[in-house]
Amino acid sequence: MKIAKISLAALVALGAFSTVASATPLEEAIKNVDLSGYARYRYNNVAVKNANGVKNNTIAHHQFKSEFSFKAALDDNFFGVLTLRYNSSDSSAFGADNRTDNTDTSSPFNVKEFYLGYKVGATTITAGKQTIGSFFTDDAVGTGVRVENQDITGLTLTAFAFDALENNNESDGAIYTNAPGIFNNNLYAVAAIGSYDPVSFQLWYASLVDSVNLIIGDVNLSLDITDSVNVGARAQYAHADIDNDVGANFKDTDFYATELGTKLFGADVAAGYIGYKVHDKANGFVSLEDQGSFIEVGEIKSALDYTALQGRGNFWFLKGGYTFADKFRLGGEYSNGKVRDAANVKEKYQEYVARLSYDYSAKLQFSSFYAYEINKHQDSSKDKTKFLRFQAKYSF
Repeated sequence: MKIAKISLAALVALGAFSTVASATPLEEAIKNVDLSGYARYRYNNVAVKNANGVKNNTIAHHQFKSEFSFKAALDDNFFGVLTLRYNSSDSSAFGADNRTDNTDTSSPFNVKEFYLGYKVGATTITAGKQTIGSFFTDDAVGTGVRVENQDITGLTLTAFAFDALENNNESDGAIYTNAPGIFNNNLYAVAAIGSYDPVSFQLWYASLVDSVNLIIGDVNLSLDITDSVNVGARAQYAHADIDNDVGANFKDTDFYATELGTKLFGADVAAGYIGYKVHDKANGFVSLEDQGSFIEVGEIKSALDYTALQGRGNFWFLKGGYTFADKFRLGGEYSNGKVRDAANVKEKYQEYVARLSYDYSAKLQFSSFYAYEINKHQDSSKDKTKFLRFQAKYSF
């Protein structure tokens, strides 16, 4: 038998061909992949006029952000999720944010989520880099394990453990609790989340090791009187037991808030109260990132930033709006309150917000707001802050 001689190049070519021939066709590979996410543009402008009359444009920029989340069914019970994120901003006022007016074309996509999931019956387990998904965070990410169970109708039981936590501004320009070093620690939590019409509730217990233990309760009532009339009430309480190792200036914090509202024939009106007390009127917090799911009002939040509370605060607020043609909404908010610090110095705050939104389609929305805050000091001098935002967002 004659043996044919085959060159090294031919062997490589044959190997590549056999690999391609056995590879999964693209159509087959992506048929079980779901894509979701959004692309968003924002223009922000914040102007501050201090009590001494000095004006300072602290923020003026264009922000571009998008997220693409791919969820693939790997087997009957397994699935994988990969979320890519792009986030950049361009200054629109020379010198604002200590930046020049240059367009950022070098910021890369980065990985926001990368995790494996397993679902059996009513239980789902996810492990890896994923959104924490808690009452006391917004969209912050952690690396760890999360378990959810829905065996009981209307009730979701959740537990998670994260040993690595995000602490940067990638998550929507996030604001994190300013206590030093706490995000180097592990985070554990359990929760019961229920929905039994017309009442829903959330109960949370969380421990950020050597930093803070959080207890949170939220009860919401939403009752439809007719197809066009709804009344609602909501109450919240949170206690942050802050460890002494966090720092002498940080103390245990209590938070309480209520809101009553109604919706009728396209109009919505709500009124509420927000109060908090930091022991010894020191520094405290009840949220680890942004405002979490706590009742909130306004946009500037000089005194109602739940990651950086101080002293003792009491606020009341009004909200209202009207939606017409199922596309346009006009709305407004007003809040008024005061804060006392450890020296018993009193600061007064008022904030006005005007809102406008337009739903061009189910996926494309345009929105804008203008917020104006007055901070009156004990000596009657005032700081004034103006905040303008325009946003366009496409979700898919």
